[in-house]
Amino acid sequence: MKHRLYHPPPLESGQTLTLERDRAHYLTRVLRLRRGAEIECFDGIGHAWRARIEDGGGHSSALTLVERLADEPAPEPALHLVQGLLKGAAMDQVVQKATELGATDLWPVLAERSNVPDAAERLARRRQHWQRVIESAAEQCGALHLPRLHEVRTVAAFFDAPPQAQLILLDPGADALPLTLPRAALGVLVGPEGGWSEPERQAALANGARRHGLGTLVLRGETAPLAVLAAVRHGWGWA
Repeated sequence: MKHRLYHPPPLESGQTLTLERDRAHYLTRVLRLRRGAEIECFDGIGHAWRARIEDGGGHSSALTLVERLADEPAPEPALHLVQGLLKGAAMDQVVQKATELGATDLWPVLAERSNVPDAAERLARRRQHWQRVIESAAEQCGALHLPRLHEVRTVAAFFDAPPQAQLILLDPGADALPLTLPRAALGVLVGPEGGWSEPERQAALANGARRHGLGTLVLRGETAPLAVLAAVRHGWGWA
């Protein structure tokens, strides 16, 4: 079954799901699947089922969950990406690739140098869009767990209640990221296009963050987080 579809929990064997219009369109118009075709359906919290298309059209489709295929525990250790908001498609790319690279938590933060509109309604819509990007990326890459997408907040609000993890502040000019890091909960803080401000840098250090860089080349805002996530996962043996 090469086709995968995310559906939010709760799910159980024997259940019949009625898909919304966009999902029905994807199965029957884009993938051109017909009644009786089988796909994998997963719930984003570690479970997957063999699912059969019972009927379908461009406006709605029904799936029956035939049998459980997988039960996978939550990934450990936790890997948090704390990302200063980037403009437009750059942020979409980070969200997509961070999902593929195994981040467990995504924290979009409004930094001083984030050159994006900060209206609450607009940020809420962007967050809904990023959630769909996560789901699509998980379908493509074979993940059974979706990273948790946290609410957009300011840097100060993030440090009011940071995750229980060692924090690494990605900061150009600092000592290079170690080749290996302990397999323990880790949070990587990556700034927006203009980098972190000095007050933000000091706030991170005051909360126990360690400063590290990625060499002498200047990486784009959407490249740096992917480089550091890949480096961490490689140091952990991609397990």
